[in-house]
Amino acid sequence: MKKILKKNNRYLPLFFVIMSLLFLFSCIGIDRTDPIINFFTADMHTITEGDSVTLSWEVTEATAVTIDLDNGPDIGLIDLSGFISVSPTTTTTYTLTATNSCGQLLFPSTITAMVTITINPAIVE
Repeated sequence: MKKILKKNNRYLPLFFVIMSLLFLFSCIGIDRTDPIINFFTADMHTITEGDSVTLSWEVTEATAVTIDLDNGPDIGLIDLSGFISVSPTTTTTYTLTATNSCGQLLFPSTITAMVTITINPAIVE
């Protein structure tokens, strides 16, 4: 009997490693729901240099949400819903990215939305 247990015991750690990897990479037992961007808007899409614009968003089914810029420093990690006032100095595209952590190591569930703010030069009198 001891010989049988000893022989089968060597497979136990391998079993736990395989099960752990399966869970990390496929989220066994968890319904995978893609993130949903309900809206990502700007209150104005064209402004005069020096003015501000408010970006608003609402995201569901996400574990991480970020806003990145095509030029300049990114806004970074944000809440699932909210707003922020920005004052771009040049025409800028803001990209909101929502990610669901299920399966994130190999196959993250990610969705994006973009808003472009066009800047008109200030009129100097």
